[in-house]
Amino acid sequence: MYFQHPLLCPIEKLPPLFRDAVDDISQRADAPPEVVVADAFAVSNTFVQRLYKVRGTNGGVIPTTLDTLSLAPTVTGKGESYRMLFQFPETLEADDSKQSSEVGSIDDLLLQDVSLSALMSELAGYGKSASIQLEDGYSFLGGPLMKREVISKLPQLWSGPPSLKIGRHHGNKEAIEPCLSIGLRIQPKLFYPYLKRDKSESRHLGLWSRFLVFCFDPQRFPVTPWLPGTNPMASYFPLMERLKALLPNANTRQRTDEPARKVLVMDTHANARLRDISHWIKGQMHGEFHDIQDAAGRAAENTLRLASVFHVVCEGEGPISSEMIERAWAFVAWSLTQFRNVFVHALQPPPKPLKVQPIKPPKPSAHRQRLNADMQFTLECIATLSRHHPSGKVPQRDVALLTGFSLMRFCRTLGWLITAHFVGVEGGDENATVFFLAPQPISMPYGSIQPPLTLTHL
Repeated sequence: MYFQHPLLCPIEKLPPLFRDAVDDISQRADAPPEVVVADAFAVSNTFVQRLYKVRGTNGGVIPTTLDTLSLAPTVTGKGESYRMLFQFPETLEADDSKQSSEVGSIDDLLLQDVSLSALMSELAGYGKSASIQLEDGYSFLGGPLMKREVISKLPQLWSGPPSLKIGRHHGNKEAIEPCLSIGLRIQPKLFYPYLKRDKSESRHLGLWSRFLVFCFDPQRFPVTPWLPGTNPMASYFPLMERLKALLPNANTRQRTDEPARKVLVMDTHANARLRDISHWIKGQMHGEFHDIQDAAGRAAENTLRLASVFHVVCEGEGPISSEMIERAWAFVAWSLTQFRNVFVHALQPPPKPLKVQPIKPPKPSAHRQRLNADMQFTLECIATLSRHHPSGKVPQRDVALLTGFSLMRFCRTLGWLITAHFVGVEGGDENATVFFLAPQPISMPYGSIQPPLTLTHL
């Protein structure tokens, strides 16, 4: 199975009902698709988790609960997206105001008091559900549910434990088969410092690995450009109408002690496809997902849960199809990329700016420095003596005497000057004379030799 890290939110994989809603709200609220998709999943799951469970590939039954984490800067439309999806449009309310007042609203499905006591009061009993959806999720990070002695219970509520008890300080309340969905919307600049202060403790306790992550952070990571869908008449009203149709059953289910939620099942092809995905993920724990094994370990289960939400909202009846599994897997795979961005890459220190150092020529060795100095000094001596010789030809023995070099040292220095065509020699033995060939700097094998200033006047 070939896996390509998806960089952009795969909104084209949404079922048509969800795609139209995302297109419409993205345009109305001027919100990025990542934010709107997270809200659409969260509000739909608030209804579905109250009504249904789903049977997995191993025959066990699990909740349809989904947790969502949406990161976006301020003034990006996330507040407007939240308000549009978590309350019914006025036109739907006006169509049947009497029935709406009897049935309730989406707010009735949400836990308003985010405290441990309020949570247990909501879940106490058999098969109860709760949903925490916060437009400003930063307050949740420092709230009572994130305390060390409580935070470990939140992953249990995602998994759907057989029972959950809270001690005497909360009335010895017991919840049988409870489930809790959490949806948080936080600014990246607030969330990243929290993770550093937390030192990834909440991640190691299993909380964040269960979340579907939606990150809109243009300063750090690639973002999805919003493009209108193929349907020019796209509207979020059909999605809200479908959710409103589920509201009476969702409220009734919470207020009564019915035996159990209905159990969804997959058809043969969907079951086989999910098994294939699960098997491939396990084989990539030390490969593609070596740094996010905790999130990848829940990916197959999150795929089934999201496919269940798609199925209930868009189809309503019958077994879950392989098409819904494929659509759900596209988003879960993309969410793994987002999880890595937020919980791995964002916590790494930014790279230090590259300082370009000027290239310095290599420092010559002591031998080369001495040879350059000898050559320069010899040229100065020749220039000094040439003032007394109008022809410019200076006796070689006078130059050797003026330099004070030993015979071997003088011959070696003069040889380099002759090789570089800087001076010439005429005659031989005691009648040899030395004269300049060129009054300009000449590059030597061991450096650059500058002619004496007096040469410019010769």
